[in-house]
Amino acid sequence: MSVRRSLLEKAAFYAILAVVMVMVLFPIYWMVVTSIKTEGEVITKVPVWIPSVVTFQHYKQVIIDMDFLRYLLNTGIVSVLAVVLSLVAGSFTAYALARLPLPAKVCSSFLFFVLLIRMLPSGAFVIPLYLILSRLNLINTLLGLAIAYQVYTLPYTIWLMLGFFRALPPELEEAAMVDGASRLTILRKVVFPMVAPGLVSTAILNFIMSWGEYLYALIFLSSPEVLTVSVVIGGFITEYGTLWGELSAAALISSLPVLAFSFYVQKYIIRSYMMISK
Repeated sequence: MSVRRSLLEKAAFYAILAVVMVMVLFPIYWMVVTSIKTEGEVITKVPVWIPSVVTFQHYKQVIIDMDFLRYLLNTGIVSVLAVVLSLVAGSFTAYALARLPLPAKVCSSFLFFVLLIRMLPSGAFVIPLYLILSRLNLINTLLGLAIAYQVYTLPYTIWLMLGFFRALPPELEEAAMVDGASRLTILRKVVFPMVAPGLVSTAILNFIMSWGEYLYALIFLSSPEVLTVSVVIGGFITEYGTLWGELSAAALISSLPVLAFSFYVQKYIIRSYMMISK
């Protein structure tokens, strides 16, 4: 009876796993297939599951005719800038909250305020950010967009890095202080090397959030030279119809760098969560 029950549990597990895998992988399959279909098979009413003719015309229009690689470069620059700004500001803020003898009410109030900013809809900050960036002459610039992305990345960095700093034994820093090391030296040679997995995982997740952001990129950028991939992909949806072939090709190309990067550094994410759980 126990053997039969075990087999039924395994069968149910693999059945559920198969359903989940199909739900996850089917959109990717459909995007790949749509990007290599002819225009007639794309707009047909009856879905074409396997294209009869494979064409790379959509990729040619996206990569060569539209110079899509330039938009990928713009997106990469904005994402890296946003990650660097959030890591620098968020790490020092989280360390101060974890180590400095601040009143408990001050820490809790500040963390609640940071969490509230992250929970509010991003559209609530459009007008204040636009006024600030226009005063700084940063509208329609990649740096200005990276600063605007701090609404997404900075609260997340503070909360995540706070857990890493609190998990770090304070005795290590006290021993370095006894040896005469300054606070900055301790941060540079003791604290940051030990929370390096946390810094890497935070940077990865912030990079992914910045890479796919659409609202602020649409509002704060207007020149074709500085557009990001999310805005360009959104431009394939027009009032006259949707260019599904070009949209699928562009979406696939733009997702490959993030997928490859995430797959390569996933070990740091696993290591960082193991560090917090200890």
